[in-house]
Amino acid sequence: MDRHEAAWLRLWAATGAAPDLSPIWARSLLQGHRIDTSELQVAFKTTPCGELSMVWPLRFTTHRRMGLTWKKVGALSNIFCLHGGLLTSVDLGVAVRQTLQALRGMQGTWSWLDVDLLETGSPLHTAWLRAAQHNDCRVERITKGRAPYILSPGTLDEFLATKGRNFRSNMRARRREVMESPDVEVRYFTQCHEMDAYFAFALSVERKSWKGRTGTALSARQWETRLYEALLTRYAEIGRVRAAVLFIDGVPTAHSMDLLQGDRVYGLKTSFDPAYTVRRPGVMLLVARLERYFQEGVREFDFIGLDEDYKLQWSRQCRAHESLRLYAPTLAARALFLSVDLRRQWRDYRAGVSAPTPAPAATPSAQPALTKSSLDGERLSVSA
Repeated sequence: MDRHEAAWLRLWAATGAAPDLSPIWARSLLQGHRIDTSELQVAFKTTPCGELSMVWPLRFTTHRRMGLTWKKVGALSNIFCLHGGLLTSVDLGVAVRQTLQALRGMQGTWSWLDVDLLETGSPLHTAWLRAAQHNDCRVERITKGRAPYILSPGTLDEFLATKGRNFRSNMRARRREVMESPDVEVRYFTQCHEMDAYFAFALSVERKSWKGRTGTALSARQWETRLYEALLTRYAEIGRVRAAVLFIDGVPTAHSMDLLQGDRVYGLKTSFDPAYTVRRPGVMLLVARLERYFQEGVREFDFIGLDEDYKLQWSRQCRAHESLRLYAPTLAARALFLSVDLRRQWRDYRAGVSAPTPAPAATPSAQPALTKSSLDGERLSVSA
């Protein structure tokens, strides 16, 4: 990472990829989770000039199934992931196919590859299905739910105009309270030297929230505290942090942690103090953030995660996600896939499902079948 981090950062910035595909995210994961680096390898591709054109950090781990030890490959970013991706400036189909071909050359070092949280029907999702078929890999498809997002129509008023009367009235009331109530204040934190202060306020809110009671607050898990501290510090250095805290009578009652990438904002984490539920501090803070983002020209606010009720009140626009598990083209891995598929069919039968099982890696009908191709002398490597 020391050798390639600058080039990796340039590639990430140039492609406008999600934050979890940057070297900042990867390094923060290493620091936060304290992952055994002997498990890590990086798939990369370079141009003739030596610049990175693709990079994908991978984690090799072992699992016990059916009384045997199996080797799994998974993307490092998927340990704590926004959306599945692959950082590349070349054609997605080519990048995915060459990555899988390189892994195929490592026969015996992996049993299956997990590619998590792909947007269903997206070019990347299609590329992985086609590459799996091209490389004779069996595919297990795992539904992962829907992720809501808001597309900005221009201003907050224009957005609220698309909603029902009650919602519109409630949100305008929350906005007036933020703007006009003398006991309400929103402070924004974007600079590197402001992160310590923000983090102290955020931890205070998290400890008092429902997360504090369930042991899932930031302060309850040291690895998560380290992860977010590293993330915020590094992203703030390049101007990508959009953090905020809402105060009522000088008390921090809600916080939000967002990342800006291009014209899109990713909502990483938010929480509020339930003692102030009647004032709805979390909603007030979201209204204030959206108004600010829309004014700054942000095109999309991504809630991240599943389509929980409170998110669906804001938007019915969702991205369906699916994870793919690609089994290596070996007899052992195919036997494992067959076992998994038979168990799935048995569960479906027990549940009264009689629909036929679709082919796991069918080629989309609108696209021609792949033909065999070589790497054409391009450099695609997997290095420790």
